[in-house]
Amino acid sequence: MDMAKSREERDKGAHWLIDYITHLVADKRRTGATDGILAELIDKTDGESPDLTEKQLIGLGVLLLFAGHDTTAAMMGLSTLTLLTHHEQPEDMLAHPEKIGTTVEELMRYLTIVQFGLGRVAKVDLELAGAPIKKGDLVVVAMNAANRDPRAFQDPDAFDIDRKMARHMGFGYGVHQCLGQNVARAELKAVLPKLFQRFPNLRLATPLEEVPMDFTGTNYGVRKLMVTR
Repeated sequence: MDMAKSREERDKGAHWLIDYITHLVADKRRTGATDGILAELIDKTDGESPDLTEKQLIGLGVLLLFAGHDTTAAMMGLSTLTLLTHHEQPEDMLAHPEKIGTTVEELMRYLTIVQFGLGRVAKVDLELAGAPIKKGDLVVVAMNAANRDPRAFQDPDAFDIDRKMARHMGFGYGVHQCLGQNVARAELKAVLPKLFQRFPNLRLATPLEEVPMDFTGTNYGVRKLMVTR
């Protein structure tokens, strides 16, 4: 979602997405489809003792599509840009396939495409890391700052696929960690090596400073990545 757009434009896009999922649910009911997570959610809505309301079903469908597609698409584009500007590291990743896991974790830490956590309101006066927080104050975690904290990561502004990884905040933390994190990891582990195996001479077609970045969307990323080989 582009936060630079007007509220009216954003509302229009949100309503389109709700309508799309509503029609998709109706189509799956009509055809009796049983495959996929949406079909499983429909089953939990239409059963004799439903666990979900229709509104909750549609809301979960919207969340799964938006959170599962937009974030991973942004991460793939930005990961490709990062690897293209650190030439020796994709070569190292391909030469040592066992490093793809640490490469993905380092990309999640280094890039942090979802830069801010959900807001929380303090229920009582408290102090956090020396900062006073009053009851009623809104607290938002800057996950990109946490992932570049020199107290947690040595030389945090460097991209290093051999990093001995401490726990990063790329997928959140605690009980509110991203539910789709293992799917996202699997997609990145599959896509990135295949991309550089198929196009070993892949490189940027424009200077780095001319790559248009997305600073106004829900997720940080690139708007367009021109490459050549």
